[in-house]
Amino acid sequence: MWILLADMDAFFASVEQLDHPHLRGRPVVVCGDPGRRGVVTAASYEARPSGVRAGMSLTEARRLCPGAEYVEGHPSRYVALSLQLLDLYLSFTPDVEPFSVDEAFLGLDPKVATLEQAEAVARRVQSAVDERFGLAVSVGVGPNKLVAKLAAGVGKPRGLTALDEEGFRRTFWPLEVQELWGVGPKLAGRMRSLGIMTVGDLARAPIQSLKAAFGVVGPSLREAAWGRDDTPLVPCHQGADPKSMGHEVTLSVDSAEPAFLEGTLLRLADQVARRLRSEGFVGRTVTLRLRDERFVTITRQRALEGYTDDHRLIFETARALWRAHWRGGPLRLLGVSVSALEPHGEHPQVELFEEDRREDRLTKTLDLLRDRLGEAALVPAGSLTHRRALGHVPFGTHPARGREGAE
Repeated sequence: MWILLADMDAFFASVEQLDHPHLRGRPVVVCGDPGRRGVVTAASYEARPSGVRAGMSLTEARRLCPGAEYVEGHPSRYVALSLQLLDLYLSFTPDVEPFSVDEAFLGLDPKVATLEQAEAVARRVQSAVDERFGLAVSVGVGPNKLVAKLAAGVGKPRGLTALDEEGFRRTFWPLEVQELWGVGPKLAGRMRSLGIMTVGDLARAPIQSLKAAFGVVGPSLREAAWGRDDTPLVPCHQGADPKSMGHEVTLSVDSAEPAFLEGTLLRLADQVARRLRSEGFVGRTVTLRLRDERFVTITRQRALEGYTDDHRLIFETARALWRAHWRGGPLRLLGVSVSALEPHGEHPQVELFEEDRREDRLTKTLDLLRDRLGEAALVPAGSLTHRRALGHVPFGTHPARGREGAE
């Protein structure tokens, strides 16, 4: 079966240009409130030659591209369009797996037997997106999800690249090893220290050497370097459980105030627990994310003895990680997430004492009140150690990184 990866080009910025004609052809940077501190959510292709990229601070973006239009994003609009795009993809095949808000895998009918036939379907997908929405999409075609994903990035924007495994090797083996999906900057640095400079070097590296250097992930990455991937495509009609749930916040002002930071962690833990309960999950790995004033980010995680959706346990674990790894300097971002998720019914939490049962009943009552009155109607008292506004963004579809690790 051939697989397509449809990847919308500069999706958020392109939607803003679509909705506001005066932005078309201009460098556009999508962010939170442009009048406050924050980070770049997306940049149009007109802004990217200046060096602006997602995740960069707005201060740095304005230095690099002072003439850009800085606009507040509209997440509900992006999600609505994403759902409409999925409906369009479903008109081509029932096997559609959303990969992110702006990406989706499409599994083609086995009757589409050749790479050329699959490429023709990809062209029709591109035309349909353009005609219906006025937006550009790049499409990668491959024999598996890995090749399709990497192929989609070859010719952006409006690219269409179709590769079989042999074509993948011709295209990617000469490239730097970091171009391989799954190899980040730190892992690439470790590989380069071992003489693995390109994707081809990784493909030809001895399996035992890779296993000794990188553990079980080493041989898997070698397989990926050959263009091999057996990850199944999970159609959206079958559903797929999330891998993690979390929330993070960029502080309005860098802070080294312990009470304020601890209160922020409590609020984040409460939001994560609330989301777990509302979606019917429990988890057993708590992850803390910190970013300091120099934009140095660390991620630490700890596995619990059992599964939970209790904000107190999540908070206590996140606070312990924070106390162990915070060096006392000002922080600009904090995040808390829970991973290793399972449906709640598969791991019931047994209350042994009457006090536990009362707490459970109280939590359910508070959840009902929040459903009716809104999230801000009730918050943990310990999070009210400050009067600063705490905007937050949900995050989390990332896999667990083990018992304790660093990003």
